[in-house]
Amino acid sequence: MDYDPWLVLDHELDAWARNGDTADFWWRDDDAIAPGPKLDRLISITGTTGLLLAVVPANAEKALASVVESAPHVAVAQHGYAHINHAPRGQGLGAWELGLHRDAEVVLEELEQGHVILRTLFGERFIPVIVPPWNRLDPALIPCLSDRGYCGVSRFGPRDTEAHSSGFSVVNSHCDPIRWKTGACFRGESKTINQLVDHLRARRNAEADVDEPTGYLTHHIDLDEEGWAFSEKLVQRVNQHAAARWCTKIPPLFCDQL
Repeated sequence: MDYDPWLVLDHELDAWARNGDTADFWWRDDDAIAPGPKLDRLISITGTTGLLLAVVPANAEKALASVVESAPHVAVAQHGYAHINHAPRGQGLGAWELGLHRDAEVVLEELEQGHVILRTLFGERFIPVIVPPWNRLDPALIPCLSDRGYCGVSRFGPRDTEAHSSGFSVVNSHCDPIRWKTGACFRGESKTINQLVDHLRARRNAEADVDEPTGYLTHHIDLDEEGWAFSEKLVQRVNQHAAARWCTKIPPLFCDQL
């Protein structure tokens, strides 16, 4: 009998059910700049899940606004400013746009410009949440973001409970179906499901914040056909399990007043 990796997810959700709990999932998609067939496909797939679309302000095309307007389940967050690396290369630092490799005021001024761009394009559909490019944000900038009207941030990995407060929300993603190091391609069912289950199990065992929904992170521009097929199946599996559900309304995850 062939091994079915989806049973690993089913078994973990069964454990939630035995505890009388429900596992919440949510969906974030990064690097949005323009309409196109891949974005249309993403919006269609996420019709029952809700979607936080992280848009790069400096590169965002005006036509993207009408696509978002026609998809009521989509909320827009700010994906940095221009998705440009400002960290020195060759030092093993990784790529940073929102680090302190430049003066903090320069970084914050760019973010304010991006905020204006997205508010103008998307109006009420834009929520003041920062999604840092490459999931990297210097912690010293977080108090400055709150002071400038941002209500939250989304990166990758289990959140620090102390960093998440009623005044500033941290809601991260925990599973990325793309393997990046050898060129963007689907990492495989087992490895992707294991990322989901690792966070779900940590929540269930109180090793991670049980109230942080398990986040699924895509980059629609880079998804290959296997990645699309997995994403479609994930929607179905979560919807079919009595102890699992998607967070269909994204803004309240971050901003109580929205």
